[in-house]
Amino acid sequence: MFHIPIISISINENLREFINKLVSKNQYENKSKLIRDALLRLMSTMEISNMESLTFSPTVKKNILGNMIIVAPHDPQIQRKINHIETEYKDQIVSKNQHFQGENLISFLLFEGNIQDFQNFVVEVNGIKEIKNFRYLIVN
Repeated sequence: MFHIPIISISINENLREFINKLVSKNQYENKSKLIRDALLRLMSTMEISNMESLTFSPTVKKNILGNMIIVAPHDPQIQRKINHIETEYKDQIVSKNQHFQGENLISFLLFEGNIQDFQNFVVEVNGIKEIKNFRYLIVN
């Protein structure tokens, strides 16, 4: 079973209200997803050279294998957004399988490449607010 560590943070009242508004207006499913997305976006903007001093810097350059599942409404505009992102990472997407279930399109992707590209891909997909569900797993 995959264990996700839980951390506690202190924030001011303005940030707390901002987070609550985003969650209540269905911008995010929950507070954890919002904060994970914000951290992934921050990680994608940091230059690797700035991260050299961090203890996990050797893994930043490591090639990984990642598995992704995207559940989105069967809507041509949303599909164009997803396809645009997939085109940017076409060399890293080694396998893709799609099928329809009801009014949803479910995509299964296998990503092979460096961790930074994987993080960037995740941030871009998470940026599509119409996506109903997006899960990913780094296999190695």
